[in-house]
Amino acid sequence: MRLFVLFGVIALVVTACGGQTTTTPGATGGTDESEPAAMSDAPDSSEPAAGGGDLGTYTLGIFQDVTTDNAWNLIDSAGSTVWNSYFLGPTLDAPYAIGMPGIEMHPHMADGDLAPATQDGDVWVAEFTFKDGMQWSDGEPITAADFAFTWQTAVDFELTSGWEDLTDTDIVTAVEAVDDLTVRVTFNAQPGLAVWGPGTGVPHMPVMPEHFWGPIVEAAAATDDPRTTLLAESGAEAPASGATVYADRQEGSFAATTANPNFHDMGREETSGGVDFTVGPYADNFQFPLYGGQEAAVLALGNGEVDLLLNPLGMQRGFQDQVSENEELTAVVNPTNGYRFMAFNHSRAPMSDAAFRDALTVLIDKEFVTGNLLQGVAFPLYVILPEGNTAWYNEEVAAELTEAGFAGMATMDRRAEGIRLLSEAGYTWEIAPGFVDPEDESEEPAVVPTFTEGFTFSAGEGLIGPDGVAIEQIQLVTPTASYDPLRATFGNYISGVALEMGIPLVSVPTDFNKIVADVFFTDDNNEYTSPFDIFILGYSLGNAAFPTFHGAFFGTGASDNNTQYSNEEYDAASAAFDAAQTEEEAFEAMWEMERLIARDKPHVPLFDTGILEFYNNRVEYPFTETLSGLQFLEGQQGLVTAR
Repeated sequence: MRLFVLFGVIALVVTACGGQTTTTPGATGGTDESEPAAMSDAPDSSEPAAGGGDLGTYTLGIFQDVTTDNAWNLIDSAGSTVWNSYFLGPTLDAPYAIGMPGIEMHPHMADGDLAPATQDGDVWVAEFTFKDGMQWSDGEPITAADFAFTWQTAVDFELTSGWEDLTDTDIVTAVEAVDDLTVRVTFNAQPGLAVWGPGTGVPHMPVMPEHFWGPIVEAAAATDDPRTTLLAESGAEAPASGATVYADRQEGSFAATTANPNFHDMGREETSGGVDFTVGPYADNFQFPLYGGQEAAVLALGNGEVDLLLNPLGMQRGFQDQVSENEELTAVVNPTNGYRFMAFNHSRAPMSDAAFRDALTVLIDKEFVTGNLLQGVAFPLYVILPEGNTAWYNEEVAAELTEAGFAGMATMDRRAEGIRLLSEAGYTWEIAPGFVDPEDESEEPAVVPTFTEGFTFSAGEGLIGPDGVAIEQIQLVTPTASYDPLRATFGNYISGVALEMGIPLVSVPTDFNKIVADVFFTDDNNEYTSPFDIFILGYSLGNAAFPTFHGAFFGTGASDNNTQYSNEEYDAASAAFDAAQTEEEAFEAMWEMERLIARDKPHVPLFDTGILEFYNNRVEYPFTETLSGLQFLEGQQGLVTAR
């Protein structure tokens, strides 16, 4: 999943997961539960936190390296991994954010609720006001000019990924500081809720300190490649607006932050989803030790060396009994806001051919893989919008797309349909796959393309394209088994059923950070080059209150469309979603996008799991029942207390 965006003090777009997600380019499952809920030994999340004690050091174990200290880079495609978000996300804040666990929009740095835009001649304008007296961690005042500087820099430097969604330059024409506290935003048309509301737009953009970044931005602007130059700069000394401040980072070992003494929200009483709590932070220091595997991390948790294990994949179910037997530890399970998927490169043959994509997809028996190979620790997916996001899930359309997605089809029928799809599209074989009558005693029994009960399957070899040229080896890039055994298993299975059909597809286990770097690589014009055939990753989907990820992932030329999928129908539905003035209008447009994704297959959703998390009982959280769990909120660094 793309683990690429923040969702703690900020709700941005997506997070790419090496695990299930991170969303943006990143879970390991357990018991067979398609609607996971908090385990019975978790604290009652309906009551306010009873702890409230100072924590000293809060230690959060991670499983991949933090790769940047630069918040511009974190939100851009280059650095937007979930691991960077766990570390740097809480150092940032924005005017508005999505409150959890209630999934509702709250003012954070802004003073009051978001007012609607109004028409002013040929344009639309809107304003919000920052709270008075806010300071950066170095004591300098936070002003409207900082916010305008942030937007203008992201636009001028053509920052990508999350920045494109936050700046919304297709409709936002200017962001200006009216005075020290007032921000005015100008639009070229009436903005929809996706742009000016709970969606991922300007109100949710984190603010950067101009007094620190201004000289760096000015110097970068004078270089041949301002964007790359800015993203490569160190942000280690940058003042913070969020609950934490950067302290240290050692590659391959650990990262560290400290509490922000000037955090503007400290002590504020908040209610979300019926849960009352007081904003901290209550810890002085935050440590992020890096573990090579879950076994060592769980051992450290049991020894009291770690408070919470952060993993977008969740923890492996094999450790659940070990944790449950230790009264000092707690395990919780939550539904996820993400999905794991297979992505086709629409710019490269044969993946650019709809018939090929359909044929490979029909061969994948998701029920067999999740139920048999993964022993029920995962459940199959046929739509992208997670069922756990109940406000936006459409059971009727999901059922329609599940049926259209070959759910429940028998193995022989899958093979026959795959042969039909490829044959009708003009593909041939050196040795054609098909079915043989086992009672045919001739020296060379006839191989037929249609299945008859009792016939056996005969594998094919050497797929040849409609142009008469043999299909060369196709690489399916997946995370390694040590990182995510579930996606690695899916990759091996897909390779196996493809090879039986004569499709020369091999599964290539690859380090997660390398996959992200490769599949999200852009050229000098910030355009995706898509140097891959097919890959398996996952996304954490960020803003559950108003899901804006469909346009970002699959719109023509969109910020995260590394598959290079392009379809006018889809772009029209995406535009309708962005322009929607009501959630009902947005809902209809979003599910039209889901239909088109299921048909055209830029991504083929594969599976998901409930997310299993472990923490030490020396810490206490105001709530533990929340979509995508504690990791989705970066471990609640601004809220956790000592028990």
